[in-house]
Amino acid sequence: MKRLFFFFISMFVYISAFAQFAFVDRCNMSYLNMLSGLPSNFVDDIYSDSFGFIWISTHGGGLVRYDGFSYRYFGVGSDGMSLKSNTCHNVVEDRFHRLWISFEECTEVLDLKTMHSLVPKSKNDELRRIMNQMSVRVYCDSKGYIWIVRRNDICRVEFDESGDVKDIIKFGYKNNTPDIAIADINNDGSVWAAIDGGLYRLVVSNHKIVRMDISKTFKDLPGVYVTSILTYRGSIWIGTNIGLMRYNMLNRQVKVYKNTIGQKALSHSYISALALSADNHLLIGTLCGVDMYNPETDDFSHWNMSSKINPLSSNFINCLYSLNGLLWVGTETGGIVKLAPRQLILENFRHTDDATSLSPNALNAMYVEPNGTLWAGTVEGGLNRMERGHGSFTHFTTANSALSHNSVSTLAVDGKCRLWVGTWAGGLNLVDLHTHSSVSRLNVPQKYKSLLNFIGALAYDKYNNIMWIGSNDGIFAYDLNTNTMFEPFKGNRDIRGSIGSIVDRYGYLWIGCVTGVVKINLKSPGRRLHRFNYVHITNKLDDPNSGIIDKLCAFCQTRNGTLWLGSNGYGLYKRIIDKDGHETFKAYTLRDGLANNSVKGIVEDNNGMLWITTENGLSQFNPKTETFTNYSANDGLLSSQFYWNSAVKSSDGIIYLGSDKGLTILKGDNSDAIYKGHLRFTRLMVGNEEVNAGSRFIDEDIALAQKINIREGDKSLSIDFSSLNYGNENRGGYCYRMKGFEDDWIPLKPGEHGVRYTSLPSGSYKFEVKYSSAVTNGKGEVISIDVNVAPYFWKSWWFVSILLLAFTVLAKYLYEWRITEMRRREAEKLMRPIEEAIRDSDEPNKLQSRIEDILNNQRKLNESKIKSFEADKEELKLKNKPFIDEVIAILEKNYMNSEFGVGELADEIGMSRAVLSRKLFANTGLPTSQFIRNYRLGIAKDIIIKNPGNRNITEIAYKVGFNDPKYFTRCFTRQYGSSPTTYKSE
Repeated sequence: MKRLFFFFISMFVYISAFAQFAFVDRCNMSYLNMLSGLPSNFVDDIYSDSFGFIWISTHGGGLVRYDGFSYRYFGVGSDGMSLKSNTCHNVVEDRFHRLWISFEECTEVLDLKTMHSLVPKSKNDELRRIMNQMSVRVYCDSKGYIWIVRRNDICRVEFDESGDVKDIIKFGYKNNTPDIAIADINNDGSVWAAIDGGLYRLVVSNHKIVRMDISKTFKDLPGVYVTSILTYRGSIWIGTNIGLMRYNMLNRQVKVYKNTIGQKALSHSYISALALSADNHLLIGTLCGVDMYNPETDDFSHWNMSSKINPLSSNFINCLYSLNGLLWVGTETGGIVKLAPRQLILENFRHTDDATSLSPNALNAMYVEPNGTLWAGTVEGGLNRMERGHGSFTHFTTANSALSHNSVSTLAVDGKCRLWVGTWAGGLNLVDLHTHSSVSRLNVPQKYKSLLNFIGALAYDKYNNIMWIGSNDGIFAYDLNTNTMFEPFKGNRDIRGSIGSIVDRYGYLWIGCVTGVVKINLKSPGRRLHRFNYVHITNKLDDPNSGIIDKLCAFCQTRNGTLWLGSNGYGLYKRIIDKDGHETFKAYTLRDGLANNSVKGIVEDNNGMLWITTENGLSQFNPKTETFTNYSANDGLLSSQFYWNSAVKSSDGIIYLGSDKGLTILKGDNSDAIYKGHLRFTRLMVGNEEVNAGSRFIDEDIALAQKINIREGDKSLSIDFSSLNYGNENRGGYCYRMKGFEDDWIPLKPGEHGVRYTSLPSGSYKFEVKYSSAVTNGKGEVISIDVNVAPYFWKSWWFVSILLLAFTVLAKYLYEWRITEMRRREAEKLMRPIEEAIRDSDEPNKLQSRIEDILNNQRKLNESKIKSFEADKEELKLKNKPFIDEVIAILEKNYMNSEFGVGELADEIGMSRAVLSRKLFANTGLPTSQFIRNYRLGIAKDIIIKNPGNRNITEIAYKVGFNDPKYFTRCFTRQYGSSPTTYKSE
């Protein structure tokens, strides 16, 4: 019986795989598990905080923070932050940026600003006691209250404006289920909770939590375990262990969906999680995968491990989390499955058993008619034709047509609306596009047949009505006017391995080959005689002196006339023509963000973006900002490996891409629907040690910190960052700069998201990071943080100051010591003869007395000299008046004399005019003449104010030494801002 049960379950899962919902098909999928760094594959809850980080609750691995690239661990015995348990149920964030964590053994709170554990302030220890007991779940309602669910009671915690605990209310309950579902369904701060054997509403009234009935149906649910509650389309959906309940709040009716034998039924009756997808569909997690409710048909689509596209890693679903267009699926044994919307709108065609599918093997050539009909050639698969709006192909092969070979290598249309079909080993064929009915072979002279077997390039020349043909054995031309084949220039047979071509708007034909590129002037003077001028460029385009032989194979000229060339090994080239007509080339490679250096095709879309096919991915390039966005098979492409001639565009802007697995049609860009994320710093390391908040380096977590403080002696500084746009990390690239150390933006290679500096010199810097992609038009998000590097202590100002002071004191001491020593030695030198004389004298006492008399007389003489010098100094001080006082005294006597000027003042004071001017300027900052004039104007102002004799302005002018009253008025006005008359009236 048990075997039969498992057989039916297996068959049901297998059948359900064919009913997968379209949402999954349109997304990129990735796995987060122990192989990628997740500490446990048992994921119980997934949550996003207000800063954009993802928090993952695991059983056995503790709590984990994820930034799109790496994990940060919180738990017991981990390399990260230490918390109290490794069994984490769920987390929620309150209004104060604190993360409440429900562990099996307790409840903890983590400050997201510092990443430190804390207990919110309260009047007593009640909250601490509650948090130290076993926990089931934490929940934050619409009013910001925190609900802590424990084994026997539920506690509601209320906060004041500062985040301190204002009130705690408890409610006891009975239950024997491992978890308690709780949700603020009414969006009013009350919660629905599965307790006491039923489902009830808990409302706070009169400072108590009151249990209220919701429906008679929910009052008694024996054996029912409620796992999740959610509002969808006006109904309340309740996940249980016996099925999915749908409660209509209007008529209070309950409908139960269960697992039955049927393709559209629930995958399993045990419902573990509920969520709403980005397109507002109800998602149901079960023990057999994820189901999606179809409201139009009232049934379910399925997604599980057997799904052909994006299969789950495990069918045992624990949680579902939908946010910003992404879906996170937490499982019991397979970690997390993450779905992110694809940026590209694609349609893929590959060879299948269907007779109307694309022919097999790599797609090697394409052409789109003006009406949208696609012609596509494959390797050994022949020629395919697909009309616009159809998904089926008509085939032309050697078996059903006159096609000369099934390896179609290149396609082009001439002026007569004929499709030229170049093959690899079968020469040339023609298809009349008016009838589409048949294929005919092009007959060429016998001498050319062996040279035109392997065709790699075709280009129609409208200037001369010629079809240019590049083969493996040279470049040839077919005159459509005379239907003759000819060799267009001398040495044409030396150009081997032609592939790819374009006729630019200036009348030049470019044909790629194994030795570079050939540039042919289609307007050459000898063109009527079938002789054309050409240039063969062999070396690397951006470095002609390198000696590197390039191989150009892809060409595109954009609407603004810029020619872009693709190399099979050296990246993408842009042709630049200066004002003098000189031609240079700029290269873009892997280092600049290109997906791969082997370019196979280039095409411009209607928005001016370039789409570049390579051997390892598709690149979208913005020529204005020179930024790349890369795509691979993970983004919905049929393959990441593209083939020759693999990019063309239709007249209505649809882009066709050819790969080794078939055809991909690029119908549009879904970038507007992609979550842009929030650029954040995610990790800081100094000297290979991770740095946390509260250290000497940062005050807050690096995601929020404003400044990093390090020392010049610290060996290294490493900063990681992430756009936190989960699932689209590779859609753009990062640039960085340390302003003050380097001012130019430095791009990182694709996939890199961190920078390391070693031996930064002391100083103040600003570290900036910019995230942008081809679709942002240079408007990428920028974040910054100040970096302060303290110098070595022996370079600091205080150390240098102390050192200078010490040197000064030492120098002064040495100087004084040397002077003292010199005086001592001089004294000894002088005293030595006297001592010898006294020692050798017959009357030493007399001699000593005589010497003392001589010294006393010398002392008296010195004192007399000092007294005389001081007396002379005092006499000079009494005699010498200050210079400016002497000048003013002379002016007081002579200011009324109009003839008294600079010369007279110099004569009175006894100086030359030059010496007087220099000395007066040093004391007043004024020339001598202006000083005299200002003195006279000052006296005139005093007279005007007081005017004891009631003089008029003319009298005052003459009184102070001015001969001309008008000149006096001008000088007075310039000095005091108003005329003498006005000044007088004021």
